[in-house]
Amino acid sequence: MEFVPTEKTSTIRYPSIANLMVDSADRVTAAYRLCNDFQIVKKNSLLNGFFTRVGATEVVFEWTTPNVPSPDVGDYDYSVNGAPVLGVGPLLGFYTVEEALDEIQEDLNSAAAVTGVAVAIGTLAGGGAALTFTGPPGTVISLTGSIIQRLNGGLNVAAIIPAGGQGVVEFTPGKADLRPARYVDIVCNQLTNNQSVKDASTAENVRDVLVRWYFDYDNQNPLDAYGFPILMGYTPFYLRRLYNPPKQIQWQTNIPVGNLSLQLYNDRGELQVVTPETNYLMTLQISEN
Repeated sequence: MEFVPTEKTSTIRYPSIANLMVDSADRVTAAYRLCNDFQIVKKNSLLNGFFTRVGATEVVFEWTTPNVPSPDVGDYDYSVNGAPVLGVGPLLGFYTVEEALDEIQEDLNSAAAVTGVAVAIGTLAGGGAALTFTGPPGTVISLTGSIIQRLNGGLNVAAIIPAGGQGVVEFTPGKADLRPARYVDIVCNQLTNNQSVKDASTAENVRDVLVRWYFDYDNQNPLDAYGFPILMGYTPFYLRRLYNPPKQIQWQTNIPVGNLSLQLYNDRGELQVVTPETNYLMTLQISEN
């Protein structure tokens, strides 16, 4: 009789999983008008412990915040021969680089009767745009301010109209960035305080985060008519991202989850400017060992 050995088997038990669904629109808007800093307060605990890990598996942003949201961001000054030209700017709203340059050109041209300088706009070979100024020879043109610097790699621009020619100011891809932020971090200290392993960063301000949202698309950006990429945030967007695997945050099983305080910080270490209509949704996966 042939002996057939039996295989030893073991039962695999997958860890139990629950979800904590966070919706910034659930905040009490009378107390917390914006989703960049709010609290969720419940009479009872949101979760009663008995789990060991928290992970942000998906985030949805309902982004309706203009990328040029305030005068201090969209403001600029126009000077001709050192004399400020009144009545120009600021830009306010959603702008691609093309739209911003077109509005600036139209704005400057509307003052031509006062300045004696006409302004045209055209494309550059290989991508980019140029403002051309036509007027009396020797006229000095200066454009300064936040929106100009964001269009030109942090620098103001100037030009002199030569005899028989035009003063030219060029804007090229690679310098312009009109995004509201390069990234935003969703922060909740109540959920990250229990973890021994802390986040690190090359940035000056370092915080423990639930998830970081980069203002970049997975695919190549489309280009506007002047050859500038249309980056995330130049238009409103409703976008969902999955994080697989998500960051695993350690939790102590005997600690319940009570009130939550959530903030939205940008790459400058500041609370991100948002409109009241901007919201985000987040699924936090709760699991045991």
